[in-house]
Amino acid sequence: MAAARLDELKETIRRTIQVRRLTLGIFFTVALVVRLTLRVNFPLPLLFTPLVWLLLTYPFKALIEAQRDESSLHWVHAGFFILEIMLITYLIHFLQGVEWIGLIFYLFTIIYANFFLPQLQGYLITALAILFYGALVLLEWAGLIPHQTLFAQGGYRSLSFTLTTLLAGGVGIYATLAYTIRIFAEIYRRRGHELGRLSTRLLAAQEEERRRIAQQLHDELGQTLTVAKLDLELAEREAPAELQDRLREGARLLERAIAEVRQLSHGLRPPLLDELGPLPALRALAERFTAAGLKVELEAEELGQLRPEVESLLYQATQEALTNVTKHAQARRVAIRLSSVGDYLRLEIEDDGRGFNVPRTLRAGRGLGLQGMRERVMLAGGGLRIASKPGAGTRIVLEVPLQR
Repeated sequence: MAAARLDELKETIRRTIQVRRLTLGIFFTVALVVRLTLRVNFPLPLLFTPLVWLLLTYPFKALIEAQRDESSLHWVHAGFFILEIMLITYLIHFLQGVEWIGLIFYLFTIIYANFFLPQLQGYLITALAILFYGALVLLEWAGLIPHQTLFAQGGYRSLSFTLTTLLAGGVGIYATLAYTIRIFAEIYRRRGHELGRLSTRLLAAQEEERRRIAQQLHDELGQTLTVAKLDLELAEREAPAELQDRLREGARLLERAIAEVRQLSHGLRPPLLDELGPLPALRALAERFTAAGLKVELEAEELGQLRPEVESLLYQATQEALTNVTKHAQARRVAIRLSSVGDYLRLEIEDDGRGFNVPRTLRAGRGLGLQGMRERVMLAGGGLRIASKPGAGTRIVLEVPLQR
């Protein structure tokens, strides 16, 4: 895991090196064009500094590749950020930065530092940027170093001022910012996909474990308790009269334990899912609640083969919702709709009961069953929405991806 994390960090830093090289190449090209074509009081450091900075990225990349642990990698990266701040401050001094756009040039260094580095190094780089820029401003103000004037004629009526501002500020900074954001978006997208795959594997492993435990409860513990109950019933018939009541009570306790084990086993992985499939299992569930006095209408389309964890999720969510309706909603009718919407499977459960205040109920710690179900749905890459208000019934919408 540490090696994979280190490789990921190195790959990200390689991308930022590309951004630096692109930015510095544009800066050097713009500076060269302005120097050759426009009437600008152009100091030579504005040509040589970005070129030196660009060349420094090559040994920096070699140093990054040579690191073998995350801590040393961060400190090497922080060292390069410090060097960048020094070069940027030097450039700002020659770019009329105190009164032009120089302050913005620290932007990417601070963004990168606080995104990629640990908190200590990120704050260190930020503090150094503030310190260096503040020192430059105060030194120019005090007259200890001369203020460099980049433009012989300033203001929006100056062609050199306008074109340089447009190229350096508009094209240079905005294009680099857009490219930087794309890098960050790609990082988050990749991490999101990796997290999604990990969640899918976790949910599948959890479902397999639930299936195994349910089978053991049913086949091993359930059968052992059944045999014990039969032995007690046999002993009751042969025992003296004064022991028969105690043996009969023991048999009743075992029968209750068998029922609880069966209920626990079915809760972990309903056998109907494996015997009949998800739709027949949902129909059987709807018929069971209808027989108990709640009118349940199921409308479902054929969806083909589903992942076992999704089958279990659909069944348990429906069972949890119907149980809550029976206990709390005082509803007469429940409508269940199962359909595919694009790449997602949608389960809608709507009742005509008394409804409830969703935020208040969840804050009070009630509705833990639905909260747990929401967490499982999120692990499956989907979402669970609950819409309800007092006197207006409740609507639950569950969506999970068909493939993941």
